[in-house]
Amino acid sequence: METILKNITVPSGEGKSLQVLPGETVILKAVSADTDGAYTLIEVIDEPQAGPPLHLHRREDESFYILEGTFAFQIGVGEASLKETRALTVTAGWFMTAPKGVPHSYKNIGTTSARMLTLFVPAGIENFFEDLSKLTAAGTLDIDSIVAVSAKQGIEVVSPPPKR
Repeated sequence: METILKNITVPSGEGKSLQVLPGETVILKAVSADTDGAYTLIEVIDEPQAGPPLHLHRREDESFYILEGTFAFQIGVGEASLKETRALTVTAGWFMTAPKGVPHSYKNIGTTSARMLTLFVPAGIENFFEDLSKLTAAGTLDIDSIVAVSAKQGIEVVSPPPKR
């Protein structure tokens, strides 16, 4: 079956905005319905010291392009050895990938908000962000709920969230 992509136009500052973790906002730019399941593209805005716990994806390859700010990234070298990771300090213009099965995390280590574009292939992870957003809005987000929602999406939380 041939994949037919729609023409997607999302002006700067637009897209569905979701508060997914303390200090982390995700703006949906292109989702499964827009891309026939090919990919999901989001903009991530992290306040200082915000970022997700060390985790890995079973379904998606993930790529990051830093727009502004300074992030500390931890990217593993493979699932077989979760202890072998690369620590990177990255700024605007950096591009990194975390293929499925590779543990990774990041944290805004700057003193102002930091932004990046994140691409997931294939699409569908927007459902995970929607679920996290609902828990955050209800005030019921904790590590147990993060682990449960993550598992539902095929994401394994490898370590607890970074300290704020």
